[in-house]
Amino acid sequence: HLSCPRTHVPCRDGTECVAQEYVCDGEKDCVDGSDEDGCAQLCDIPGQPAPCQSHEYPCGLGTCLNASSVCDGRQDCADGSDEGGNCSVPCRLPCSHLCYPSPQGPRCQCAPGYRLAEDGVSCADVDECKEQGEGACSQTCLNALGNYSCGCLPGYLLEPDGHICKLTGPEPTLLVAVQSEVLSYGLRSGREEVLLATDKERVIFSLDYDPVERKIFWVDLGVESIRWQGLDSGKKGTLVKGVRSDCIAVDWVGRNLYWTDGVAGQVLATRLGAAWRGVPEHTVVLDGDLDRPHSLVLQPLAGLLYWSEVGSHPRLMEASMDGSRQHVLLAQGLGWPTALALDLPAWRIFWLDEKLGSVGSVHLDGTGAKVLRLSWVQSPFAAAVCEGELYWSERKAWTVQRVDKATGKNRTVVLKRHGQPHGLQALQTHAVPAGTNGCAESNGGCAQLCLPNP
Repeated sequence: HLSCPRTHVPCRDGTECVAQEYVCDGEKDCVDGSDEDGCAQLCDIPGQPAPCQSHEYPCGLGTCLNASSVCDGRQDCADGSDEGGNCSVPCRLPCSHLCYPSPQGPRCQCAPGYRLAEDGVSCADVDECKEQGEGACSQTCLNALGNYSCGCLPGYLLEPDGHICKLTGPEPTLLVAVQSEVLSYGLRSGREEVLLATDKERVIFSLDYDPVERKIFWVDLGVESIRWQGLDSGKKGTLVKGVRSDCIAVDWVGRNLYWTDGVAGQVLATRLGAAWRGVPEHTVVLDGDLDRPHSLVLQPLAGLLYWSEVGSHPRLMEASMDGSRQHVLLAQGLGWPTALALDLPAWRIFWLDEKLGSVGSVHLDGTGAKVLRLSWVQSPFAAAVCEGELYWSERKAWTVQRVDKATGKNRTVVLKRHGQPHGLQALQTHAVPAGTNGCAESNGGCAQLCLPNP
């Protein structure tokens, strides 16, 4: 017997589960196509109004007909229900927009973008931004009377379709750690380039990028250290030694680097300009009741950090970047959330769950959680969001893959190399938000380490 999570439904043949969002979306996701069967009748429930807009007439078989084709002397509905009856009765209703004849007598209709009110004669504006949610626009949505318009954040340009925002400026790229190399992958051209290579016996684990000084930072598990290399100068250095880090994250504004230590149950930080001199120069930011902290992402301009915990009680957490005001963002529907990615234009955080084989996201206020069970999510390590796509490194398959971030569809293997991929970051240099936090100027007045507090 196939058991599906509450967010999914079983296919008729009992071999797989598909997300509820995939049912009647016009695309067959079940092998037997049962997720698209009977869709025309789903909304044609006896005693309920037909799912037609106010400028349309409901035919008897669940289809909708433009009101201008009703009572025109030609049968347009398959059952002929658009002709005859009271078609000859003149329109004398006090309609706020238009009136049209129908077999049931005169009816009021509203222009597109409006909905007929309960009184049957008035028209009320439809707030598409609210009703369609994230499906209306990829970034910002502005409602207007009878219409709506989409907008884009700085660094993005609205596509001709009027809905999708694309990055302007240089081509966005992925930084991918594969064994002992860091690769650059062009998200438009597919161009691959090796940016740096360490000793072949080394493994580059987690990585992040500093857009200010154009440096790549990474975890070298072999020598338990965090190292860096400048992309322009080629200079190399060691930031800190003696670390057992699962994930690192760069605060390019406050000029710090954070990392998680799952064994010790801590989040730690040091200055980006630190140089290893034999004495640790870092501080513990979070300690105590952390249950195997794993993935970590920062929102430097807001002074916030987010991390996942993969212990006996998995959860997503948020705190100020100085470790204060920590609270639970999400504690339900999680197994091993091993990869996090921020999507600031959509104000959401994404995760990939190794135990449940799923992709999930939630608003940064903890509301609107969505989870999609995807069979190809098996051993995710790191993730990144760019425009409308979610990318992640898949260790078992030795690939970097992507899916549509909203639907989980259109899976594509974008990179496959001989070796396990680990760290992953999306470089969107033209869209890096400008701003500051409390530590940006004069190190916040601190002699050593400054941690921002919003």
